[in-house]
Amino acid sequence: MNEDILSEVAVFKATKGRLFGKLLSKTYRFMSEIASEYLEGIGYKNFRIGHAVALLHIDLEGTNINNLSSRACVTKQAMSKLIKELQTEGYVTVEKDHTDARALIVRHSPKGIQALVDWKRCMEYVNEKFKEILGTNKLEMLRDILYELVDHYEASTQYNKTNDLKHALLRKDSLVLTPDIFHKKR
Repeated sequence: MNEDILSEVAVFKATKGRLFGKLLSKTYRFMSEIASEYLEGIGYKNFRIGHAVALLHIDLEGTNINNLSSRACVTKQAMSKLIKELQTEGYVTVEKDHTDARALIVRHSPKGIQALVDWKRCMEYVNEKFKEILGTNKLEMLRDILYELVDHYEASTQYNKTNDLKHALLRKDSLVLTPDIFHKKR
């Protein structure tokens, strides 16, 4: 196999702990663990972050499942499952939409409103834990940077994943593994 490629792979693997996706994923996992412990500590059972996400996306006057799934960036099936779980636990009510017989309207129950208040407090607790590590300025800077990335990505109507991928593969400094690399003898 090509020594340059092997060297590039070795360097890449040596720095895998600093890969952007891995850092974001681990940070999310830590945030989830802190939040879950907090919520369990105040009496929540069978309540996951996905439930909080669904509750956050429900308008105070109610929202249909199609809009909820779109807002939360999950499939309608996944959102329907979350809503069914929330309904079973008493966090939401579900009724037929009077304007569209095929649609269902989801509304917060009083228990769901209380869960949102508790989720807000939970997020404040998570922020405090992260402030202990980063300090206020770094935490706000991180939030601003991530917001800017998300805002740009979501606002970009011309974003084309296929063209971006082709561009990355054609860049000179990209790690490109072509099929012939795997068949070359050392």
